[in-house]
Amino acid sequence: MAEDQPTYSELMTRGELDGEVPDDVSYPTEQGDAGTSTDFGDPDASEYRDPTIFPVDDDEAPGVYVPPTGPEPKPAAPPPPIRLAQKVVMIGRPPYMNVKGMLQQVKGLTDYLRKEMGVKNVRMVTAKDYASVLSALERGTIDFAWLGPTAFVLGNEKIPLLAIAQAKRRTGPKYYGVFITRKDSGILGIEDIKGRTIGFVDPESASGYLFPLYYLKRAKINPYTYCRQVVFLQKHDAVLNAVLTRKVDVGVCLDDTIETIKDRRILDQIMVLGKTDQVPSDIVACRADCHPVLRDRLQAALLKTTTLAKTATGTPGLAPIMEFLPVNEADLARVREVIKATRDIKPPTPRRP
Repeated sequence: MAEDQPTYSELMTRGELDGEVPDDVSYPTEQGDAGTSTDFGDPDASEYRDPTIFPVDDDEAPGVYVPPTGPEPKPAAPPPPIRLAQKVVMIGRPPYMNVKGMLQQVKGLTDYLRKEMGVKNVRMVTAKDYASVLSALERGTIDFAWLGPTAFVLGNEKIPLLAIAQAKRRTGPKYYGVFITRKDSGILGIEDIKGRTIGFVDPESASGYLFPLYYLKRAKINPYTYCRQVVFLQKHDAVLNAVLTRKVDVGVCLDDTIETIKDRRILDQIMVLGKTDQVPSDIVACRADCHPVLRDRLQAALLKTTTLAKTATGTPGLAPIMEFLPVNEADLARVREVIKATRDIKPPTPRRP
């Protein structure tokens, strides 16, 4: 890939694209069968995915990492020198919200990282789903991935990854997933979702699937058999929109999706049915064989953001949400526990015609 080829992110940042990326979701005209899972996808995903990084028709899942066997390998040769001044750093992030909002959030951060790391440029790119970001990291078409804790833990089961920093959100290093419905839905408690349609974010989303699934399991509810239909909407704000427009009866999303709404007309329509346990914040990760100089430069720059946030001036354009902390291994251990506890909850095997 030519390093100077502009991505959609850069064109949007420069103002060279006038139209907003649509953040609506297309839905099937017919309801799925009970107990089935439908991925609505994003019809406009190709407009913001760089096809040289995330091939549009690439449906490969990341391969399974098999530890080497046999005699002890010889010590690895030192990595070749890296020319940071010519390096374009690629950071992949799952499409957790509409792309324009993502770009607005990270613009100050990418500018800061470029200057702090001494590299040619830092690009934040996205893909059609969480798994595609991990696949791109495995192939080496991106250098780093900014992942939810579930995606990191599951990805690390397939390829060796290193966690180099943990995001500090507006509410701190943890957050919640929430179950939401319309106030006029007739649903008053979590037990009332029987026979209804429920919308999650992505199977690898911590607040939009894993921790809510654990919440439901403790309530002795398997959504694939208890609910009429289970759907995945890819983005947290798409879940909110689906609830508001009655495309789903119940939605699960990040608590910030609701708490940052300022329009009372929207808030007056929404009711929170339940809140998950605390969810550890996002992880910035790289492959275990990432060039150590590049890895250390990014880690140092990310961890410095907390120090900058405490100064009087900080870094212009660096939003408060863009702070990073050392990785808390206890957080990752908790995620592994929840994954283990929910592995038995799976979509039913489709019946043969």
